[in-house]
Amino acid sequence: MDSSVTSSRALFASAGLLAAIVFSATAVACDDDDIVTPLPSTFIAALNGASEVPPKAVLGTGNASIVKNGATYTYTVTYTGMTGALTAAHIHGPAAVGVNASPIVTFNTTGAAATGTLTGTFTATDNPAVISTDSLDKLMTSGNAYVNLHTAANIPGEIRGQLSRQP
Repeated sequence: MDSSVTSSRALFASAGLLAAIVFSATAVACDDDDIVTPLPSTFIAALNGASEVPPKAVLGTGNASIVKNGATYTYTVTYTGMTGALTAAHIHGPAAVGVNASPIVTFNTTGAAATGTLTGTFTATDNPAVISTDSLDKLMTSGNAYVNLHTAANIPGEIRGQLSRQP
């Protein structure tokens, strides 16, 4: 058999195999069962007295994490060294660093001591001050929302931290 014929057959066979692989890979990649679900968004804040307006000379510190999954937000706020039991805890906004604002989301502080962890969930519809989850997300992403913990000794707020979105 002529070597050019053998070469042509090998080339056609290789091209056919390559086409089959590309077709199969495309079919798998386009499978409707592989719908991509967006990853949860995470917002964090480091809380301290120096971030309060006006600043507070207190020992208390804390960290807040808010994770948005769909329309539900889950919060975890750990704190230590407060001057007393918590009387309130909120997300406030809109407010940049150095500016105070009204609460827009209230966290449950029932039984919260001077050191501890607050956890819970909320949706934008749970909070009449939040027009939509989109507006709350925009406030937290832009740094125009903050977490604030309150005590009887520091009614306007003892420790505070601006929220920011994590990459």
